[in-house]
Amino acid sequence: MIFKNTEHTIRKIYQNIVEISRSKFLYIDFGLDDSFETRFDLIIFHAFMIFYFYKSKNIKNSSLSQMLFDHMFNDFENNLREMGFGDIAVNKKMKLFIRAFYGRLSQYSKSLDLLEKEDDKSLLEQTILNNIFKGNSSNKKNVSMFAKYIINNIKKFQSMSEKENIDCNFEFIKFS
Repeated sequence: MIFKNTEHTIRKIYQNIVEISRSKFLYIDFGLDDSFETRFDLIIFHAFMIFYFYKSKNIKNSSLSQMLFDHMFNDFENNLREMGFGDIAVNKKMKLFIRAFYGRLSQYSKSLDLLEKEDDKSLLEQTILNNIFKGNSSNKKNVSMFAKYIINNIKKFQSMSEKENIDCNFEFIKFS
């Protein structure tokens, strides 16, 4: 499906992802490390929900997910350059980012497949613990809240059409 002003739409969706990923409450209330790596993981975590919508709905003719991916990785590259990395270092980092991205997408997908098939969220919680909390299991309650958050957002996105989701820029529900 082709949408009017697609570039603007992609920017708005990505802006939503970045804004929620930089929310102070994530770092204060959940005790996350305020670092480039954690922000990267939170951006991937939120973008995954949108990519999963397209996968779960089997929407293959929409270019939106590819455009979002391209926009996201262009932003990562620009951020590295603003941080002072040169061409060679940026290329090496981008390869690592892409590998990390696909690894995380694979793990989140496997986790949600297990949840759907066997009503088992242990792999989802372990994936969140490893990626978002960097293995720090000191607060299982926060990991459970992230699991509930991703499940609720995915259910919300799946209950809506592609157009409805795009019209609201894939707006995420709040943590509860």
